[in-house]
Amino acid sequence: MTNNNNSNSKRCTVVCPKCGRRTTFNLIMDAIDDEGEFYCCQHCGWTFHYKVAI
Repeated sequence: MTNNNNSNSKRCTVVCPKCGRRTTFNLIMDAIDDEGEFYCCQHCGWTFHYKVAI
């Protein structure tokens, strides 16, 4: 799988630990904190931690 977008708009998909549905978000752009580690489920609004290993 190749990603033609730049790294600031990288899309990630995770399963929400609360509702169990897949949620998709853009790294950096969709972060709800300054460090870019916390996001909200697009379905139920649950806040989850997502940290990228660099």
